[in-house]
Amino acid sequence: MKEAAGMVKGQATGIMIVPDVHGRDFWLPALEHDGEVVFLGDYTDPYPAEGFKQADAYRGLTRIVEFKRQNPARVTLLVGNHELHYHDPEYACSRFDRRFYRAYHELLTGETAPLFQVCRQVGRFLFVHAGVTKGWFDAHAADLSRHGETLEGQLNGLFARDMAAFNEVSWSRGGYHASGSPLWADASELFDEPAHFDDSIVQVIGHTQHRDPDPVIKGNVCLLDNQKLYLLKDDKVVKYSPPDE
Repeated sequence: MKEAAGMVKGQATGIMIVPDVHGRDFWLPALEHDGEVVFLGDYTDPYPAEGFKQADAYRGLTRIVEFKRQNPARVTLLVGNHELHYHDPEYACSRFDRRFYRAYHELLTGETAPLFQVCRQVGRFLFVHAGVTKGWFDAHAADLSRHGETLEGQLNGLFARDMAAFNEVSWSRGGYHASGSPLWADASELFDEPAHFDDSIVQVIGHTQHRDPDPVIKGNVCLLDNQKLYLLKDDKVVKYSPPDE
């Protein structure tokens, strides 16, 4: 399998990685970052206990979309499972908000739809919301192969053609599929699987919240969903520190 293009403008600065936003504002330093920025998805559906409202999440997403518009070559907006249900309410999961369905649906499927994708590959690093399990990959291998030779092209191409394949949820998240999809897999599925779909790939994911102040790195999986910003720099994922620190 061929790799996607490696170097991008600003990579010496490091690729900033923004895990699940859910209406929060910790992502704002990304607006000042000189290099590439990758959002790992889940911009919508705040947690009520955190004090953010759905209106905050919508305003934040529109600002993120505008950031992408202004910087199309260096900002990547990935789709999370909480965006999937605003594509189609048939995929509704926790905190789905019908009051905001039309507004989110327009952002995700209207004129700005091409601004979103499900993965971004830079060299051996694959940015994807929840992670690609071997079980899901093997089950969809034939369909994936129809969308080119790069992993990035295959995953993004399949999403455009068969969104239902990305709504597969395993028992670990309350579903009934054998393996979770790249938008739904629990990190435990990736950490515990005896073999990976591709040992040469390092997956950078969000989706599974954790309270560790550092990234959770196990094998070829780097879990970042702890409301902090990170950088991929010098072939390593490290915590972001503001320039004045």
